[in-house]
Amino acid sequence: MAEIAPIIMMSQNSQAAKDRIMAESDYHCKTKGEEETRNIMEHLDHQDVVIMEIIKRMEAQHEEVMMHLARLDPEMARRLGMDIQEVSKEIVEEEAGSSNIAGNS
Repeated sequence: MAEIAPIIMMSQNSQAAKDRIMAESDYHCKTKGEEETRNIMEHLDHQDVVIMEIIKRMEAQHEEVMMHLARLDPEMARRLGMDIQEVSKEIVEEEAGSSNIAGNS
């Protein structure tokens, strides 16, 4: 039995070394994954800022076009404004319906 003890000890030491290597590898993978997730979130935040800026520009251009149109043809501007409100209302209703369906799943 005494002859087997050193072999058992070497085997346990070898397994401990393998476990340490695996734990270190897992740590590095998790750290890299966290960094990639952080980078993706920063990119998405930046995209949100860019999209909001585009929306602001589009709204400003829309207002300018509506002002010009109102000067040229007030009745057409009124009808166009009503059409835009109607389409916007339909979009909101569709989105509300979609979120209710998704929420019930």
